[in-house]
Amino acid sequence: MSPVIRYTLLQVPGWLLLVMLLWIAWDSGWLSSEITGLILLLWLLKDLLLYPLYRPALQGPSPSGGPALVGMRARVHRRLAPVGQVRVFGEIWRARSADGQPVESGAWVTVIAAEGLTLTVAHRRS
Repeated sequence: MSPVIRYTLLQVPGWLLLVMLLWIAWDSGWLSSEITGLILLLWLLKDLLLYPLYRPALQGPSPSGGPALVGMRARVHRRLAPVGQVRVFGEIWRARSADGQPVESGAWVTVIAAEGLTLTVAHRRS
């Protein structure tokens, strides 16, 4: 479910309560129709302005560990034949060559998948 829909659904109970209270206040003569409309408009504006602050929390968890590295460039730390090690952002990870071919130490590769603590990397040969 998209963050906008989730945020909207979270706001519905508050909107219903506000409309009910404003209706009672307007019907009892405590508020004019202009003030009632203004309060409702300001409430909706408040919800629109707060959405950017809530959006990160509504998007769900960010990838972490190996899956967060997919698409990143890495440098081969220990020769891949086809398994070895790569360095990504200063961390050394166990890695496997995607095509099974050896990749020499110092070569640049791209992380294309992650399974557990092992990265699958692709080497582009010139």
